[in-house]
Amino acid sequence: MSSVIIYEKRDKVAYITINRPEVYNALNNETKHELFLAIKDYSKDDSLRCAVLTGAGKNAFCAGQDFNESHDIKPDKAKEWIDSFLPFYDEIRGLEKPIVCVVNGACAGSGFQLPLLCDIRIATPNARFGMTEIDAGFPTITGSSLLWTNLGKSLTVDLSLTGRLMSAEEALHHGLISKIIPWEKLDEEVAAYCEMLCSKPPTAIRTMKKWFNMIEEPQYRASFYYAAEAHFRGYASGEPKIWQERFMAKHKARKEAKSKD
Repeated sequence: MSSVIIYEKRDKVAYITINRPEVYNALNNETKHELFLAIKDYSKDDSLRCAVLTGAGKNAFCAGQDFNESHDIKPDKAKEWIDSFLPFYDEIRGLEKPIVCVVNGACAGSGFQLPLLCDIRIATPNARFGMTEIDAGFPTITGSSLLWTNLGKSLTVDLSLTGRLMSAEEALHHGLISKIIPWEKLDEEVAAYCEMLCSKPPTAIRTMKKWFNMIEEPQYRASFYYAAEAHFRGYASGEPKIWQERFMAKHKARKEAKSKD
């Protein structure tokens, strides 16, 4: 396992941490691959009964796609890029054991899709959730499909078209997360939650998880099929490159201003 993913096993629980805090735990190809390997190991290890997915640091769970990789993608490579997400998305969805996502800070774009793939979502008070692809020039297809399943049409359209960030309190109100835990109690309460899940009958959990996926399967598969076409159109328009450059320029300006304070 490389340094971009920290993978630990404690008793019956696997702890998986996206470890790129210097870029708000953004996803690049290496991170996606290593995350896939960690999830796969958890799936196969019979001594493990529950997993926790989180991000390093206190500022971000995952800010989404690393623009250094997505900035210059050519239209004919759009499907290849979309397909790079499929293996570890499928691995998370296909788990026969519970996975808890602890959202600790910014959770945006494809980074927001990760907790939507998990079974249970817990957040820290500073968590913020957003389908922010629109502000990077992208359509959000798979993400909006996952969000639709969890929140319904109205909020999915709202978040996808505006790119706004939803607070932890709003997420709790709408049932997107199960609870908000203060930082000082986070480790203790997450461990207790995992212990409770580990105590449940594994066959019942496995059977229910399979059923949950069967309900969602047609829409999930269709979203990946259409996402490739949608991103081809997006990149062909030139908008992602323009909007990502704007985003990176704003981020650089904010960072420079903060360093002067």
